[in-house]
Amino acid sequence: MRLQDNINFTTLQWVKPELDETLGVARQALEAYVDNPGDRDVMRSCADSLHQVQGTLRMVELYGAAMVAEEMHALARALVDRKSVV
Repeated sequence: MRLQDNINFTTLQWVKPELDETLGVARQALEAYVDNPGDRDVMRSCADSLHQVQGTLRMVELYGAAMVAEEMHALARALVDRKSVV
């Protein structure tokens, strides 16, 4: 294992509880949106949570995971803005 891998793993352990909590908030907001698609505020909350996750992952230099979070955030924003998602 490279030193960089070890550093990333250690840093992830520090932020993982907060990431888990924020992802849980995003999930709850997404589930609420599925139950009531007219409520764009809950999808906005989901998008905000995913943006926070993305920023945290970039901060700890987990760029692959940050890219996934960025795509999830873009999808959530598209749903808020009612844009076509392909």
